[in-house]
Amino acid sequence: MNKHDQSDQCAERTLPMTDFSRRTVLKLGIAGLAGAAFPALSSANEKAAGAPPGPASCLPAPYKCSKAASDGLCAAAITIRAHQLLSIVCVQGGAKCPLMDAAKAGEVLRKLGADPAIAICLESNADQIPHYTVIGPEVRAALDTQEVLNRKRDLDVLQRLGLVPGDTRRARYLYELLFERIATPKGLCAHDTPGWEGCPLAKSGAYEGVRAGGWPAVVHSRTKQECDQYRQRNVERINTADRLFVRPHHLMCLSCWYAGDKNQSPRPNDTLFEIWQRIRREPDVPITLVEGACMACDCYDGFHPGNGRCVHSCGLIRDYKKDLDVFQKLGLMPGATMKARELFALLYQRIPSTRDICGYGDGIVRSEEWKICGEPTGNPGYAATRQTGIF
Repeated sequence: MNKHDQSDQCAERTLPMTDFSRRTVLKLGIAGLAGAAFPALSSANEKAAGAPPGPASCLPAPYKCSKAASDGLCAAAITIRAHQLLSIVCVQGGAKCPLMDAAKAGEVLRKLGADPAIAICLESNADQIPHYTVIGPEVRAALDTQEVLNRKRDLDVLQRLGLVPGDTRRARYLYELLFERIATPKGLCAHDTPGWEGCPLAKSGAYEGVRAGGWPAVVHSRTKQECDQYRQRNVERINTADRLFVRPHHLMCLSCWYAGDKNQSPRPNDTLFEIWQRIRREPDVPITLVEGACMACDCYDGFHPGNGRCVHSCGLIRDYKKDLDVFQKLGLMPGATMKARELFALLYQRIPSTRDICGYGDGIVRSEEWKICGEPTGNPGYAATRQTGIF
């Protein structure tokens, strides 16, 4: 077994492709295939192709799939008030923010500096205020005005970010969004209205100073040297592994980039070019389809080696949906393995346009998290490659 293909016991699926005709393959420009059907890459096929017999791994070492990870968006590792997103920035800028406990702010900053994929849940109690009929005179007399200001701060921040109380996002995405949409705490943490003056440090420049450095001033960022080292290792793995591990929608990304033979040069932030080179040399190389980050991702600036998560704004939950949508269209399940030429032929037969996957079928953008990659009506590069074929 190749050293890069250490595996867990993740069973492959049998993939009968009896509905795939020779005429369809030739029409798509995929040459060199005979017969009317594409059989599954069985254990016998794998052995003949040089792949190790037995179950395939769902992810290359060191990422295992024996059980679900516990770092999903429904298991936030950090829970804070929405306005404290800004407090953390001010503390990072040297201010002693009165709106957040210093020890907690320091602990959050430590976690952000270690893991850009860490999930943050934003809370607010603004919609927990009891009905006026159950609030007595003594409660009104003891009104905590600071908490009133905090409720407004929470909702002001959430509104700017397009979020609601209880929403959870990964750290890098959240601070990218924060710095894009909130340039200053003035008008959020402090006001000119008497009785609403708020935090005296809102005009100190602490927040603005940190924001000038971008999200890496708060959240861990990979160095170019690290990305280059991972690229070198990743290219070696792609060139020598007995099989390739690719997430399904990356087959479409590769097709969009290739654009019917218009592009044949390395990509700066992934190794899809190297995967394309391998399958061009070896059209029968087995490809195992995986959910989540794959062989193309290791050198990506938004990939976190600590847990195998993609944390870039274009690599969040929408890409998991794309993977599952492709699986459904192809009639396959995670862990399915096919020869490259057969897999791309199936892809081009079942998915005529990126609109079906990247445009969610209707081309409508419903939120920041569900933005469309490429044209809402379909990427012309994918259409061109579908006509010429990838080989």
